[in-house]
Amino acid sequence: MLDGEVVASGIGNLYLDSKVHHKFMRKATGVTIHIVKCGEFKTWLAIWDEEGTSRLMKQEIEHRISLDTNEKESSITWIFVHNGATRLWSFKFETKEQLKECVRKMRIAMWEKGRQEDFKRQPEEDQAAIDGGEDPMDEEYSSEDEDDEEVYEMQKKQFRARFDDKKTSDQKNSHLAVGMATDRAFVLRGSQIGVFKGGKDKDDVSFVTRINEVRDTRGNLFSPEKAFLHDKDTKMILMAPGDRQKAFVMDLNAGKVCEEWQGPKDFEFGALAPGTKYQTITGGSLIAGVNSNTVFRLDPRISQKNKLADNRVNKTNFQFNCLATNEEGNIGVGSAKGEIRLLSEASKIPKVLLPGLGDPIKPQGIDTTADGKWVLATCKEYLLLYNVTHKDGTKGKGTGFQKRFLKNEKPIPLKLKLSSQDLVNFKILDVDFTPARFSVGDSEEQMISTSTGPYLIVWSFTALKKNAAKARFLYKIKKLAENVVGEHFHYNSQKLVVSTKDDVVMQECTPGAVKRRRRRTEYD
Repeated sequence: MLDGEVVASGIGNLYLDSKVHHKFMRKATGVTIHIVKCGEFKTWLAIWDEEGTSRLMKQEIEHRISLDTNEKESSITWIFVHNGATRLWSFKFETKEQLKECVRKMRIAMWEKGRQEDFKRQPEEDQAAIDGGEDPMDEEYSSEDEDDEEVYEMQKKQFRARFDDKKTSDQKNSHLAVGMATDRAFVLRGSQIGVFKGGKDKDDVSFVTRINEVRDTRGNLFSPEKAFLHDKDTKMILMAPGDRQKAFVMDLNAGKVCEEWQGPKDFEFGALAPGTKYQTITGGSLIAGVNSNTVFRLDPRISQKNKLADNRVNKTNFQFNCLATNEEGNIGVGSAKGEIRLLSEASKIPKVLLPGLGDPIKPQGIDTTADGKWVLATCKEYLLLYNVTHKDGTKGKGTGFQKRFLKNEKPIPLKLKLSSQDLVNFKILDVDFTPARFSVGDSEEQMISTSTGPYLIVWSFTALKKNAAKARFLYKIKKLAENVVGEHFHYNSQKLVVSTKDDVVMQECTPGAVKRRRRRTEYD
């Protein structure tokens, strides 16, 4: 027996997916599944034979097992990686009550594994948001009842461009910034910046020029680590690795750094973002930012190097590591603890704290819709999509950025991930999502894009809002020639600009009816 406490159990049949028969084949009948909580925030799934004397398998419960639930079949499926091979297992419970209790305990186990904290010590309203964090439960669909669903197809035809210089062959693309006011895209590659055009109003993408030898105001060569566009795409804000006390402003027309920003003495810039979501187009000067315990704003119009305009310093190190702004300049802040805070202003106390599901939010891993009604966060192996609209719809105070939620109203995230079947079919051994982004434009956001390794993934945000239970697994996935560094939609366009390690690719996504359904789970 495992040395620990059995917190949930069930009786049923164990199955293994068969690629030959295209269904789950029964491996054991009348067996028992135990969810066993051990020390050091580890919980195991263990399955015993009918007599309860021989253990058939055990596996630590964590997000990487890609747990899928099927209430209709009273079953769960998960992946097991052994010796580089991925297998898909399934367990059918005798009752739905056993299924729900085991799944609930497994979700709690995943949270505790990531946070290294006791779930029972969390506030009651946070517990509900955590152990319900995969709702609605997964369902199976036939092609007949999906005809009204719309997804975005990724067209087979692609356009590709790259740095046209052998001097850069030992360097790789590391970051992508896509213009909103122009059709330009910028790719960081060592101490150089590649400039590309096309994709917004054209059907191709092409290399324009490069900015050689990025140097700071003192003439020191550096390789930018982070970047975003500013002042109607005429400037780029750069951050150098290892120096969090400075940000550099590059004049893109001149191709040179023209200004250096700082805060007070020893003040660090952990992450920066435009003061409003579409500030690059609409104009505006303010920059929002975070460091590990501070949310702040910079004002470039301040004449001295210290550009700090306002801030709120927390005594506790919340491990802030990313932020995003909406159209009103409200700020969503993510952390390495996996928490998300919603603020009306940088200097204000957060209106809402969303607990996440235990894993860190990735650097640059948060986005919001322009109207602030939805928040998207990226963890290593899954995305979290929150509807932060208040049910009462109070005019002017309709989201969690402006008003707190009641205890029983805290948003429960929709967990977006690759299905366990796709992980097996595409032979994906390790999921590591790039920061997910909403599509951008004058109308409401329509798509969500991300990638892992060489795989580009697009969800229909429109379909998710309409029927999350169906649309969460109706994503489109496409394999590119190389691992993806980053991707971003052009403004008012269905064209996705993608940077791989060596290339820049333009991928068009067009709406269409679902052609390939996730297959119905069948058992022998």
